[in-house]
Amino acid sequence: MNFSKEGNITVTVDNSTVHVTMMMNNTLENSTLDSELSCLTESPDTDLTKTWKTIIYCVIILVSLVGNTLVIIVVIRRKSMKTTTNFLIVNMAVSDLLFALFTTPPSIRNVYAGEDLLVRGIIAELVCKLVTFIQQVSMAVSILSLTAIAFDRFFAITLPFREVITDRITKIIIALTWLIGVLFAAPLLYTNRVAEGSDGTFCLEVWEPLFNSSKAKIDYTFITFSFLYAGPLAIIAILYAAIVIELWRGNSIKFRSKANYHEVEKSNRKVFKMLVTVIVVFALFWLPVYIFQFMFYVGNSTCIGPGLIQYFGYFLCQATSAVNPLIYAIFSENYRSGFKDCFRAMLHCQGRKLLQSETSVGKSSVGGRHADKKRVELYIL
Repeated sequence: MNFSKEGNITVTVDNSTVHVTMMMNNTLENSTLDSELSCLTESPDTDLTKTWKTIIYCVIILVSLVGNTLVIIVVIRRKSMKTTTNFLIVNMAVSDLLFALFTTPPSIRNVYAGEDLLVRGIIAELVCKLVTFIQQVSMAVSILSLTAIAFDRFFAITLPFREVITDRITKIIIALTWLIGVLFAAPLLYTNRVAEGSDGTFCLEVWEPLFNSSKAKIDYTFITFSFLYAGPLAIIAILYAAIVIELWRGNSIKFRSKANYHEVEKSNRKVFKMLVTVIVVFALFWLPVYIFQFMFYVGNSTCIGPGLIQYFGYFLCQATSAVNPLIYAIFSENYRSGFKDCFRAMLHCQGRKLLQSETSVGKSSVGGRHADKKRVELYIL
């Protein structure tokens, strides 16, 4: 997350405020850099603090890489798992993988080197522009996938005999999540600029000359908050409220005559609990980041809290990529058994077996919608 603010020019990089004079070649004047950017290169953390922060970040990236890779493999291997909801979960897993790969390593670098990119030239340009860009795209894909899942669950429970979201529509939705994410993150490819000085190479967010930086940052923050956080969460809340009402009514009178009615009701509730947990985790874990942004951009606060609070806030948003696979394992019997099968294959060095498809595994899928028209589809986890 890059925070920056310009006046004469004043620039803030990743939670730390620096007042700098920018030259036409986008290089910081050495005298200003030496006196004003020292807070970026000097870390107050002790060696012990740096060590446990590094360990925590390593755990996040390890759990995220292993967990989300297993999610993808399980859905690919098991025919019964190839459903709309699971494909959208795989879409989230891919975005979580990218988020972990492009967020956690820079965070570890920050622990030891502050905001110094540690590289120069074209590599610094690529790191400066692509890291934040991919972070934003990944975040957008996750919330949009959760919104699509909410619509799928709504249709699955209220219209169980009608396949509203078909395989073709699912593919279109997945493509749209990435396209929309790229569109929202595209401005960062323009605004993120490399500034070199005697103390290092830094990535700054500069909206000039096309826009007024102060106003543009506030506008961009409101847009991303509205369309990639508050808006989708409001839609999800409405859809899930409707689902709760439908489940409370017992899936309506017409289902009561079905032989598997009680199984349907039980399995629907399991799916609902899992998805609500994922939503709550996303909403709570990303909330501190938006609070920091509004405090800085809208409230003009140069200090958005003690370092430990800032660290904890950004730790939470990064932890979402590692937490999601754990939620699936806790709530879903199919994901649990799939993870176990994958671990067994790895322990016995059966890598080829790990990628082999299984024609029929598990009781049913998470969110399966392709059921016999004469029987209400189960959503057993």
